[in-house]
Amino acid sequence: MANQTSAAGGNGVSGATTGVSGGSTAHRTSVAKTAKGFGSAVSASTVYSETKNLRFAYHPVEADAPARDRS
Repeated sequence: MANQTSAAGGNGVSGATTGVSGGSTAHRTSVAKTAKGFGSAVSASTVYSETKNLRFAYHPVEADAPARDRS
């Protein structure tokens, strides 16, 4: 896992260090598509959210969705 959660009270929690490179916060990529018109290609959005200390029900799990390279 590229950004594994840490144990916290029997659950998992993401980190609090911001930034894609070297960061540990949870990144969630938008699933929205940008409409360009009928019959044309629809590109994926580049928007994402970054959440410090995001709690998860289980540990260990990947904190990013989708998983991304943090190097």
